[in-house]
Amino acid sequence: MHPANRKEYPMQETAPQLDLSAFALSSYDSVRIVMPPQPVATDDDIDAQLFVYVASATNHSSIRSIGDLTDEWVKSQFDGISTMAELRAGIKQDLEHQGMVAWSNTKFQKCSDALVARLEGELPADVVAANIEASHAQYEQRLKSFGSTKERYLREEHLTPEQFEEKLRDDVVFQLKLNAALDKMIEAMGTEVAPSELTEYLSTDDPDAFLAEIEANGRMADAQRAAARVKVMRSVVDTAIVETEGDAPAA
Repeated sequence: MHPANRKEYPMQETAPQLDLSAFALSSYDSVRIVMPPQPVATDDDIDAQLFVYVASATNHSSIRSIGDLTDEWVKSQFDGISTMAELRAGIKQDLEHQGMVAWSNTKFQKCSDALVARLEGELPADVVAANIEASHAQYEQRLKSFGSTKERYLREEHLTPEQFEEKLRDDVVFQLKLNAALDKMIEAMGTEVAPSELTEYLSTDDPDAFLAEIEANGRMADAQRAAARVKVMRSVVDTAIVETEGDAPAA
């Protein structure tokens, strides 16, 4: 997976930049997407998780099936949980949370794809090349911070150097197109983010230090542009017209 997640809008900009006047959006209406139903954990899903406990219960020779998991076993294994009913409820909550995270990520990606599909105009080759070069540098920096190398990353991801380059280019092109689409929406809607609102859209562990740093480095405009993209993208996701797979098309 690309270390620079598509959900992030990094502040660093690479020259040359896109000329927005060379692009247009075919529509500014709410995007329409088709999604699977929101996840619901079934009893079978819960039982599958419980079976993991059965399989790992090496210090309980009496536990050979889910039916052997008693309230007493629960008390001995989990702090703050005393019954099987509580354990099952907790597992259900965890599974549905994990499912909603995945569902939300899918919704974000589908909305992003829909926006990119509306973009009219060609990316200049020099802009693509410059951003690919910058992305290479960001990869190296990110891997170094993890104590890893590109060679190790390729082995772990089972990628050849050629596949890596192809994926990198695809990711860069997609992000450039998505940013262009968002910037066209920002332009059309007059979206602005005040300095006091930045940390609402740009995550940071230390908001005060973050704001002081970007102001000291003269990067306030970059930060506001990145935050405006996040603001517009959130609106696109929140207002998307969603058809559930298998249902009749939305009116």
